[in-house]
Amino acid sequence: MKMLKLIPCFTLLLFSGYYGIGQKENLAHYETKVKVDVTQQSFEVELTINYHAAESESIDSLEFLIHENANFSGCEAVGLSMFKEVAKSNQGKAVTLYFKKPWMGAKKLHFYYTSVLKKEDAPWGIDQITTDWIELSLNSTWLPILSSFTLQFTADVELELVADKGFEMISSGTSKKVGRNKFEITNTVSQIDLVLVGSPAFHNTNIGDITIHDHRKAEERAAFIAAIGQKGYEWLNRLFGEVKAMPPVKLVIAPRPESGYARKNFIILNDGISVKDTVGLANFISHEFAHFWSSGANPLTVHRWLDESIAEYISWKFVQKELSASAFHDFLMRIEKEGPNLAAVYEGNDTGAPSHAVMYRKGVAKLYALEKTIGEAAMFTFLTAWFAVEKKETETFLALLEKLEGGKVAGDFRTTLGK
Repeated sequence: MKMLKLIPCFTLLLFSGYYGIGQKENLAHYETKVKVDVTQQSFEVELTINYHAAESESIDSLEFLIHENANFSGCEAVGLSMFKEVAKSNQGKAVTLYFKKPWMGAKKLHFYYTSVLKKEDAPWGIDQITTDWIELSLNSTWLPILSSFTLQFTADVELELVADKGFEMISSGTSKKVGRNKFEITNTVSQIDLVLVGSPAFHNTNIGDITIHDHRKAEERAAFIAAIGQKGYEWLNRLFGEVKAMPPVKLVIAPRPESGYARKNFIILNDGISVKDTVGLANFISHEFAHFWSSGANPLTVHRWLDESIAEYISWKFVQKELSASAFHDFLMRIEKEGPNLAAVYEGNDTGAPSHAVMYRKGVAKLYALEKTIGEAAMFTFLTAWFAVEKKETETFLALLEKLEGGKVAGDFRTTLGK
């Protein structure tokens, strides 16, 4: 996630599966009925999670995270012994399901709860329910999310809004209006969460593979964003589309100054975009696009650099190759000068997620140093192979590097990550 502003929220992230090469990852399908009362800034949810455990995984309990305001009227599942709620940091809480005996394979989990989302409930300024804008995502943990952040899911949603105004609702998948403020939403691309965004007055622009949904009419901005977005979309798909091709992208412009974020082919941008900053926008959008491939590390661990540093490296390579080699050079000079004053990227122990500066600058410098060692073509070949790996941990990264480029290259890179 490319952050325009660092926000102290444990859920402002993008990540996905977290299992070994060749193993099947955790997957699920969320079937949910959601009723949002816009005036009360509240919602109620009936949710069924069709949970499929990872291959050979035996489960005796499952811990989910959700916003502290969630008021559960029930949790149900075959073989469920009990569930407990425990307060967590950052306005979250854990809901743990305990089973009478371990199980493998698939199981249906049912959750019933209500919640409230007012300004004071989301002080980081992103998710909200107002008469002019609705935004629900991982930033408010409005749905129960597996606490290991390893569960991706598809979704089918029946959504009803109680509101005086007529809304349009969008998500990363399809949204069908079936009545006044009633919608059927389907997401077929697996995600770590379900993002729903709504406005009474979206202004939509379609250019190539990019669709822009703006909360206000801004034709110059829409054309500017779409042109740069299309260029980055095509460049990235040419490079990494053989792993998986990015589908057409939706870009949403939200009426707020806080950070943007991405959910694969669904990207939320803030309202502060300037049509005069071509390099800045190209870097930001291509970073978010790159997360379609560069995702999967547990964000609470030291391995998060793999997602963020690689996405930032790729975004600056796009700037270098397609827009401004001099801007890329200037960026390298800045981060190489700053690097010695920052903590190591990876030292072989888990001390939690690296700092923003380490992930977005020092990690990028280390990747560029690797590129200079093995060559640009080999670097892109290596990253293509890396994006097909499910277990996003640094040791797995280094093992793949050794397999493709030899023990000396991998050993030297391990050393440089620790400096």
